[in-house]
Amino acid sequence: MKMACAAGLLALAGLFTIGVGVAGADEIEVEGNYSSQAGCEADAPHVELTHNDNLYTHWDCRLGSDGFWHVWLLN
Repeated sequence: MKMACAAGLLALAGLFTIGVGVAGADEIEVEGNYSSQAGCEADAPHVELTHNDNLYTHWDCRLGSDGFWHVWLLN
């Protein structure tokens, strides 16, 4: 009985860990920068990732602290 209870708690802890990993993956910044917002917005819809590209369905162009525009992918 103790073994089954311990296994159940371990499985539950694993499920909580998976949720934490997914919750932190809301947005990512794509490598590269643009000198204008128009240039960023022209390229952003065509940005593709090599891994998990299907997870990010929206994009946003944001002005960075370096004075350049950066593409962010969101899910």
